Amino acid sequence: MRVQVPKPLHGWRAFAGEVGIIVLGVLIALGAGQAVEEWQWRQKVGVVRKSLMGELANDRARWNLVLEQSRCALQQSGPLDSWARDGGRGEAPPFTVRASMLLSMHTANWTLAAGSQTLDHFPMREQLAFAALYAGLANRQKTIDEASSAINHVRTLVPLGSDPQGRRELRETLGGLRDAIDGLSNNESYMKSHFDALGVKPDDRDFASDFLSTGCGGERRGGR
Repeated sequence: MRVQVPKPLHGWRAFAGEVGIIVLGVLIALGAGQAVEEWQWRQKVGVVRKSLMGELANDRARWNLVLEQSRCALQQSGPLDSWARDGGRGEAPPFTVRASMLLSMHTANWTLAAGSQTLDHFPMREQLAFAALYAGLANRQKTIDEASSAINHVRTLVPLGSDPQGRRELRETLGGLRDAIDGLSNNESYMKSHFDALGVKPDDRDFASDFLSTGCGGERRGGR
């Protein structure tokens, strides 16, 4: 038995042309959809990159202030330790550094970005650079908290310098403060290289107006 294949109404050549047009239309539609999606991702990447760079610029300015105040604390801790060691006679040397001057690092934008798919569309080298810098900031924040706690404790103990136990505790706390400051200063080059790798410049506009001064122990108008 012979089976006859029905012929298209207008011939095979016309049929093939119609199918080709349909396929071409589908491909154009898919390509257009992909182009729109890529454009949307580029827009999202641009917004996220700008937000991360802004956050890091503020963090670099904060980090610079932390280093400045840490050096002040280290400078003032020496005479205070000698005073406590020698029996706390006379007036205690000045210790003007305040914990509120050791500003916290901001990472909220990074947390939001890391929880989205946008970072997947960054170049891999840029992803790694951002991740390394924010990891460094997270580690430095722990040391900043330790230094801040020690500074608060030192300021509490100085008035107790007439008591031998108070002087012993003061010297122990000053030792812990110096260890924390060493942890910060020893990472100065590391942090600088990672900020520089992304081209981050310090921007203190977020907090500059809160300070009456930024010298050793400079006062703040508001909270952290």
